[in-house]
Amino acid sequence: MRIKERITKNEEAVSPVIGVILMVAITVILAAVIAVFVFQIGGEQQKAPTASITASNNPDTPNEFDLKIQHKGGDTLKGGDWKLSVVNASGSDTAPVFVISNSTFGELSVGAQIKITNVTTPCTSTTCDVNNTILTVPGGSLLTNTKYDVKLVHIPSNAMLLDTVVEVR
Repeated sequence: MRIKERITKNEEAVSPVIGVILMVAITVILAAVIAVFVFQIGGEQQKAPTASITASNNPDTPNEFDLKIQHKGGDTLKGGDWKLSVVNASGSDTAPVFVISNSTFGELSVGAQIKITNVTTPCTSTTCDVNNTILTVPGGSLLTNTKYDVKLVHIPSNAMLLDTVVEVR
């Protein structure tokens, strides 16, 4: 009987073991919380849209130097959420053509086209379709037989949706 009492009453090592387990658990939880804040794992991250966008020389306009950017499929890009830049690929000091979307340009949806040309008049209601079917943007001087670096960036996610070089003919 004494042996049975002695075994059931012997609790000398229980308290230190439970204390160590609790300390390790608290340390792991605290490290995870700190990692979430430091690495911003728990923060909201903007997902990049999926869109098929092309840029090409516009063969439909003889005697005019221009580029055509088309949205062929995928997600619609909201107005103000995208930025288009067209820069001379040779790196020469000619002025770049920049188009930043805003409320005038609106969304870039499937079937929409952006035509960048050497027109000198600003974008008005006659050249900017409200539904963004065809958008004519006055640019710098596009030169024939010149290559241009065309980039389209989704601003909230900072994702590059188009990065290509097009030769204007």
